[in-house]
This record gives sequence, C-alpha cells and structure tokens, in this order.
Amino acid sequence: MRVKASLLSFIAGITLLQSTVYAQVQPDIQHSSAKAVQYVSEKFMAKGATALDDWMIIGLALHEMDVENGSLGTKKIWNEELKKRLHALDARKTTDYARFILTLVAAGKDSSSFAGENLIEKLKKAQLLNGKFADSINGQGENLINAHVWSIIALHAAGEQIPRAKQAKSWLVGKQLTDGGFHFDAAAKQSGVDMTAMSLLAMRALGMNKDEAPVKKALAYLQKAQNSSGGYQEGGASNAESAATVISALIAWGDQPASWKQGKTSVVDSLLSFQKTDGSFAHTKGGFANQIATSQALLALSDLRRQQSYISVLREKAGTRKVLALQDFHSHYWAYQEMADLVKNGYLQGVTAHQMKPDQQVTRAQFAAMLLRAVGEEPNQKTQGLFHDVPASDWSSKVVEKAASLGLMQGSKKQFRPHQGITHEEMATISSRVAKRYGWKKVYAASFTPVNYKLVSPWAKVSVIDMQNRKLIGGTRATSFEPKATVTRAEAAVLIYRLLRIR
Repeated sequence: MRVKASLLSFIAGITLLQSTVYAQVQPDIQHSSAKAVQYVSEKFMAKGATALDDWMIIGLALHEMDVENGSLGTKKIWNEELKKRLHALDARKTTDYARFILTLVAAGKDSSSFAGENLIEKLKKAQLLNGKFADSINGQGENLINAHVWSIIALHAAGEQIPRAKQAKSWLVGKQLTDGGFHFDAAAKQSGVDMTAMSLLAMRALGMNKDEAPVKKALAYLQKAQNSSGGYQEGGASNAESAATVISALIAWGDQPASWKQGKTSVVDSLLSFQKTDGSFAHTKGGFANQIATSQALLALSDLRRQQSYISVLREKAGTRKVLALQDFHSHYWAYQEMADLVKNGYLQGVTAHQMKPDQQVTRAQFAAMLLRAVGEEPNQKTQGLFHDVPASDWSSKVVEKAASLGLMQGSKKQFRPHQGITHEEMATISSRVAKRYGWKKVYAASFTPVNYKLVSPWAKVSVIDMQNRKLIGGTRATSFEPKATVTRAEAAVLIYRLLRIR
C-alpha cells in the first residue's frame, strides 16, 4: 500500500509539474498524457516490472517517471529486470539491441557498460562496410530497413556519432521508393507509412537537412497518405501506432502535426480518438487496450508536450549522464562548455569513463582521432605501413594513415611521430587544412586573438593567418597565441568545437 500511495502521489505531482512547464500545450494533450501515464502506472502497480515492455519504460521516462528517480520502484528491482532483458535479447535481431539501448538511455543507464556488456560497440560492429547496419547483431543480412533505421536512431539517442555516416545515409536513401516512401523490406516495391516515418527519424539523426530531396519526398509521401479521418493506415486500417509514429516524425522535422489535416481533423485528433476511457490506446477504434499502441502514443504525446523529438530528449539525457560521470571535470573549468558539448554529441570521450583529464597533453595521434570524429571519417580498415614509426600493432596506425590519406595530416621522411605532443602551430596548420578541404567558409563568433608572427615557424604562417582571420585561434587560457607550446586536451577540444561551428 505504501508503494501504491507513493506512486499515486508522484503521478499527481508530475501532472502538476507538467501543467506548469508545458502551460502552452493544448489541454487535451495534457489530459491525454496524464491518463495514459496513470494507466501504465497502474499496470506496474498491479503486475510489477514485467508488465512494462521496453517502449513503455521509454514512454514513462519521457513523462518524468523513470527508474533513476525511484518513481517506478527501487533501482535494485529494475537493475535485475533490465539484466534479464539483456540476456533475453535475440542475436538474430539487431532491432532488439537498438530498442534495448533506447531503454537503457531512458532508464539512466550506461549502454556502453551495462552488466558487463558494451551494447554500443556491439551495435557498431554490426555495421557493414557499405554503411548498412546488418539485420542480425553478428553482421549478417541486408534485407531489413528497420534494422538499419533503428540502429541509427539508437546510437544517436545514446549520444554517439554514427559510424560511416555517409555510407549509412547513402544506403538508406538508396532504398527510398519512387513515391518517396519506404518499406521495412529492402526488396519490397510498395511503401508503408510506419517505415517512412521511422526513416525520417533516422534521416534527422544522420544530420540531414529539410531541403534535401529524400526528406522532402518522404514528407510529401506522408502528406499524401493521410486519410479522410486525419489518420494513417497500415495493414488496411487506421491505427494509433501509425498516427503516433507520423507525429514523432513531424515533430523531429519541425512541422506542427496539428496543422496536418484532412478537412477539420488533424493527425493529432486522429491519435487522441484511439484513447479509451481508462487511458490506454486501442490499435483500431473501438478495439481493446493495446500495449504497443499505448507505448507509441506515449512517445508521440511526449513530443507534442515538449515540441521536441523524444530522440533528442534521450540524446540530451545520455549526454548529461556521460558528462556527470566525469569526476575530474566541473562546470567552473574554463573549457567546460565546449568540452561538455563534444562529450554529449559523441565527438570527445574521457580518458576513462570517469576521468576527463582536460589538462593532459594531446599527442599527434590523439588529435588525428579527434579530427576524424569531427569530420565524420572512419579509420582505415587495414594498415598499409605508410610510416616507419607507426607499426600495425600501434592503436593509432589505422587512424593516422586515414588522416594522412585524406591530406589532413602529414609526416616527414616516413615518420609521423604519433605519440609526440602536438603544438599549437601544428594544430592550426592541420585545422586550416581541414576547413579548406571541406569548404568551411564561416567565421567563428569570437574576439580577435593577437599573434606574434616572429615566433611562428615559416611553414605555419599562412595557416595561422587563416585561422586568425576565421577567429578560430584563442581557445586557450593564454591571452595570445603560443605557437610552440604543446596542446592540452581542453585546448584541442575547444578548437574542434569551433571548427564544427563554421561548417
């Protein structure tokens, strides 16, 4: 009884909080959200943790009820439950792993280190060289678009950069059908609403722009597919899940679902029409309470309340957890904002899971690794032996050879000096080369940093001038440019942060 009373009290508090924080949200969305949360919470009270599937856990977390804040029982109960679910994952289904990563993020857990498993690396290793995330976690199968799409979404939500993002995008776009839609089977010739909406979420996670043709075509397909009741059909009948998935896709792309109408009925109206008096959602109108429909509705209702994609919310949550885990990294540190941003978005990692060591020296090889992540390039698959001082056994061999093959970094006389500290003039030269190679022409919004060019090596002067003009120099504790000084992790991170903002 104590647990039930505590939970009911928490639900009442959350409802009040939502009314305050989301005051501009339509009352019907607020009411629908509160009813759905109440329904799912009562399922938990009646049957325990096993009553909530992964999507329900995610949905409740998006409504401020999650494992970490104790609103759904003790952490011990949920740790054991999540471990059971981990061991029950089906290796034949990459989608199982992607969904569970989303669940762990929602539960405030580290998906790169949970119960001795690194699910992030497992998912990344399932990616094929053509960019496709395989159908099974062991890297087999290229038939299922949903395996590819949900792997991209899961990694993005976990605060990771998508490996081989260019190839992953190319593979996905290549499966778009002529009407702009997608089907879960790569060989199919008929589009489906759900898979098209999910693919739009993956396109957003890949950093695509709304003016790109594949995005325009997919949105146009959804607009054309909307039926006379304002909803969407999949499998021959209008249903809650399709309406919910479309709403999430529209929110992700900055569209207002309430304005997507047929006559006077919007896709939002359609979704709400499936809700039953007990707060659950039916798959079809007049049907029984449906767990999948209720779970998907919770995601869409969260998006409508926040006017923000649930994937972005989860990404922020995962990133915040990673930053807070770094015990030697505090908000008063001079480069905290830039470094925290890079950590949250998968461009920078701690030396360990709990140590950032921001003042530690950066080597040339380490900077090469940071640079590749920033420009979205992957290390070479094999070592070619370009440099005599970088044997194949060295962790950096594939990294530095990739940076060299792209023309971003150079060696001298077959020597790369991978573990030598990089200097500020070296970093400036490399960064200028990057900006020019990728056509980045913007100027960073910062004050002008003075440079004493008498101290700059002749080979670096042109690049330092370029960097000074772009206002990329100056991300250090020093008030002037120190060309021969070695670079710290914080200083390298600030420059990477600035580079990313002139793209």
